[in-house]
Amino acid sequence: MPRGTRRPLEPPISTFRVRILGGFYAPEEARSVWREIEVAANQTLADLGEAIPLAFGFDDPHLWSFFLSGQPWDRDSEYALHSEPDPLGGPRPHAARRIAIRDVPLPGADGKQEFLFLFDYGDEWHFGVKLVRLHPTVEPGGRYPRVVTQAGEAPPQYPDREDDDLEDDAGDEDEEGAEDPE
Repeated sequence: MPRGTRRPLEPPISTFRVRILGGFYAPEEARSVWREIEVAANQTLADLGEAIPLAFGFDDPHLWSFFLSGQPWDRDSEYALHSEPDPLGGPRPHAARRIAIRDVPLPGADGKQEFLFLFDYGDEWHFGVKLVRLHPTVEPGGRYPRVVTQAGEAPPQYPDREDDDLEDDAGDEDEEGAEDPE
């Protein structure tokens, strides 16, 4: 996965389980789709944020944010791809590119509490993220972040809605061709 500056990776390696919670295009069964992603301690939250959509086969980049409180749009707990000032005068989100994984104040470091990764502010794909384990060593020659295990087939980032459009159009034709009862 592309990264900026190459630096030696530092242990521990954090493994995060990331599962789809929902989104505009998310099917009902999406909650059973998950990936485990390993990230080195000195990689940034932005490295994890860039790895998550790719792990699910999403290839159209969008803005994203982590919300450590688990609540979308909670500016106090937000770590964003771009740390722009709030136009309404609220707090500026923390910069995900400036904080190493080892320094992120993760909620539920016991692995029981998820935090939120919100991808694509328009379609709002929600991903639950939780720390599941720490590995004390870095694999020599290993590339991080990386997907180490997964379950379920990820839905497409933009499902083909052509069938739905055809059904809607067919319904419109029936209404147009129907006789007025009055």
